[in-house]
Amino acid sequence: MNCGIVLYKIYDMEGTNKKIALITGASSGIGRAAAKAFAKDGYIVYGTSRSAGFTETDLGGVSCMMIPMELADEDSVRGAVEYVIGRHGRIDVVVNAAGSGIAGAVEDTSAEEARKQFDVCFFGVIRVLNHVLPRMRAAGGGMIINVGSMASCFPLAFQSMYGAAKSALLMMTAALRMEVRPFCIKACVVEPGDTKTGFTDKREFTQKTRGTAYKKPFERALYEMIRSELSSPGPEKCAETILRVSKMKNPPVRVSVGLKYKFLYILSKFVPLRFRQSMLEMMYLSNDPPKDAVWTFDRQFK
Repeated sequence: MNCGIVLYKIYDMEGTNKKIALITGASSGIGRAAAKAFAKDGYIVYGTSRSAGFTETDLGGVSCMMIPMELADEDSVRGAVEYVIGRHGRIDVVVNAAGSGIAGAVEDTSAEEARKQFDVCFFGVIRVLNHVLPRMRAAGGGMIINVGSMASCFPLAFQSMYGAAKSALLMMTAALRMEVRPFCIKACVVEPGDTKTGFTDKREFTQKTRGTAYKKPFERALYEMIRSELSSPGPEKCAETILRVSKMKNPPVRVSVGLKYKFLYILSKFVPLRFRQSMLEMMYLSNDPPKDAVWTFDRQFK
């Protein structure tokens, strides 16, 4: 197939020639910011969240249609995709931005808790792709953008399952690109670093963390992560990057957000993993939180 020209219907089933974007996790954070960026750019945007109804949502000057989708539920994912297809006959861009994080030592993480982390950050994406890709092939092309994390190349203690899920997402997307290229479908991972969103407050902890044997290093690591997240820019920069990637004729496998993280990604290609681990240990595991810390273990677990 010649991917230089992708033929779409001039008008979809609702009589518009605007492009259609489906964005998961659009109720907050990076997903909501991406929904706003795409809507401002002229897209018809459908955002998803577990608690959404079929309602038009104001994003500040623009709007999107919020629809329900539970990423761990096959029928829910299928229903959301079919709803958009039923109205427009196609989906041009999918942004898999839904995400959550679970913190805890590997020893303190059950297989079920690890599976829950992968359900959102990896298996949920697979479910979306299972239902979207056949439609994109039929339409003659499309764009898949998966929101990953710099944790895929910089392992963080006590965030192992989050990093593992994002690493799996990266490798899956790299393979996906090769598979769908003949059908003029593009795929990319956008990898933000620390970002100030509701992700920090929603972070979950494994059940065994309350009585963990790793209390001191855990407190050091989580304090540094939370401090960095709260002092970082908001999700708008990541949303701008996602929109820019969606317009690329041939996007790379992965795109880092911001100059700082672009530099760190380049560094990761030349610095051995062992050295990166030593650097991260020095950054996250060397110092106790100050007395006025924004987060402490005792404050979290009373």
